[in-house]
Amino acid sequence: MQLPQENQGVIYEVNLEADADIAGPFDTWLRDHIADMLQFEGFRSAEILDDPSAPAGRIRRIVQYRLRNQAALDDYLANHAPQMRMQGVARFGDRFSAERRVLPHREEFVRGKISTENCLNCGEVLTGQHCSHCGQPAKVRVLSLWGLTKDVIGDVFNADSRIWRTLWPLAFRPGLLTQEFLRGRRASYTPPFRMYLVLSLVFFVLASFNDPGSDVALQLDEGGTNIQLRAGGNAPETAPDTGLAAPRGTPTAPPAPAPPAPKVELDAETQKLVDQIVKRVPADARKELRTELESTLAAATPEERAVTARLVADPCGEENFKVEGAPFLKQYEPRLRDACRKIVADQQSFGRALWNNIPKMMFIFLPLIAAVLSLLYIRSGRYYVEHLLFVVHFHAFFFLTGIAVLLLERLAELSTGAVASGLAGLQALAGAVLVFYVPLYLLKAMRRVYAQSWWKTVPKYALLGIAYLLCIVFTGLGLLAYTALTL
Repeated sequence: MQLPQENQGVIYEVNLEADADIAGPFDTWLRDHIADMLQFEGFRSAEILDDPSAPAGRIRRIVQYRLRNQAALDDYLANHAPQMRMQGVARFGDRFSAERRVLPHREEFVRGKISTENCLNCGEVLTGQHCSHCGQPAKVRVLSLWGLTKDVIGDVFNADSRIWRTLWPLAFRPGLLTQEFLRGRRASYTPPFRMYLVLSLVFFVLASFNDPGSDVALQLDEGGTNIQLRAGGNAPETAPDTGLAAPRGTPTAPPAPAPPAPKVELDAETQKLVDQIVKRVPADARKELRTELESTLAAATPEERAVTARLVADPCGEENFKVEGAPFLKQYEPRLRDACRKIVADQQSFGRALWNNIPKMMFIFLPLIAAVLSLLYIRSGRYYVEHLLFVVHFHAFFFLTGIAVLLLERLAELSTGAVASGLAGLQALAGAVLVFYVPLYLLKAMRRVYAQSWWKTVPKYALLGIAYLLCIVFTGLGLLAYTALTL
């Protein structure tokens, strides 16, 4: 069993040899001498051993002193050893001799608390319940499925589990976890980076659960000029059933017919152009878009129709897709054009890839926010990693609140009737509360961790909010570019 360096004992051994005819007086003196030695600071115990290999006419005694540590022995040798040695010389002269040696501590073994086996991971001799070299438990066994399930259930539902001791202050005591971690109180809580990874994983898994058959797709707006993300599959052209039945005996009136749209006469080429545009939008928006396009193109000039046709035929061509205003991006224009064609050809793949790359963006976003905090508190004497720890805890809280809202949403989707309505109302209420609670949480966390007055904290909080918006914009643009170039 390895002891701390300052508590690792030392054995100070003295080998004595004397004439056999003074054995009685010598042993009496030796006992008194040892009693005097044990009065010095750091001496714990002593033991006299008899060495039977002494030559004829001589006796040998081995005295082993146990000291607390090497520092205690060094103090004795420097301040007391010459005086104590002179006592023996004054009493017996040259009729005895002494040799001394120091035996440093290596390992300590206690009966019933050690193992003579080796660590299965690194091969070190086991001297306790865990390997002193790599930390692996001494007893390693393959768990059954039921045993593994019991361990997981015990970790999650145990009232004293680190999970619950971490989630409660994370949700309701802003900045406490960061403060405790910086004070060295860490064993009672889940490690911050592990907690962040788990909560972010759960959040993105829940957020990716759409209705059956739905995907994240990239769609053009009705004008064909802007790009937006659209979640979910194509909606049916018929109106959804509300699930409410009309009272018995009440005749159901047929829906009033919509007034017919005025018929616009277009030539075959323009009608083909309208068909090409309309088929690129969701089915539920095609009818309205077709009417608008026919009206717009009917009034357009031949030159305007030609530009529209060219854009629809190849939106990523050299005439339509150009990099302007950013000379350093000019060299990437061919690659961006290829990415544009891939996006147009398979918009859903781009949407899924964009969603999958958001966690990667966070690993750039978090260090940027930590760098902003290090600038705001440049005179606080804190290291960069302390600011990063604060950011990790805050975003773990953000994912935790997101998980709560998403769980309410999923439960509302799976429920029916009054239960579904109640859960939907609770979800809306939670979302409204979080709009105010999340910013307040950040402000109170800054106040607790950095321990500055309110009049210093509030301006820095405002600057941090601006930095958040700027970092979201820049990392978002980088995310779009990275996804497009790696598609």
